[in-house]
Amino acid sequence: MSDSIKNIKGMIIGVFWGFVLSFCLSMFMTFAQQLAVGVTSLFGESWLYYATIFPCPLTFGIFGFYFVKRGNASNKKLWILSLISVLFITLYSGTIGALFGECIVRGGSLRTYIEGGYTGVNVEGVLVWGTIYAFILLPITVPLQRLIIHLFIELLKKYKVIKKTNGC
Repeated sequence: MSDSIKNIKGMIIGVFWGFVLSFCLSMFMTFAQQLAVGVTSLFGESWLYYATIFPCPLTFGIFGFYFVKRGNASNKKLWILSLISVLFITLYSGTIGALFGECIVRGGSLRTYIEGGYTGVNVEGVLVWGTIYAFILLPITVPLQRLIIHLFIELLKKYKVIKKTNGC
């Protein structure tokens, strides 16, 4: 198989893995929210999926290309990649992604008309607290991302995009 076909195959597997991961993350967040608050809707909050649908496939598409091109990555480099990627994913999904998701769910507006006026999303609060949560949760999210990257590398090995001796 030529290198360019391997690169494309690695990126396609990465994007697919990102979509699956995005779905799993939104289901986990919905489950956790329902445990905390109770079942308010059988479908959960749909903005959770919209918040992660962009950063996860993008990140793992880039990882698919990187691991096919680079091959073997040291443990230190994998931890650094975990840190960088989890910062991108959590910062985006906790701030901009949450706002986009709410905008999509609310029909293109962050403000909703109610009797006697408008109510809306606290945009400043989402931006501030999304950033704070992204940094506070690093001790949990970085090891989890490292595990997810390891599973992704194993998936690439299974589909023979990278050699069995490469990766973790």
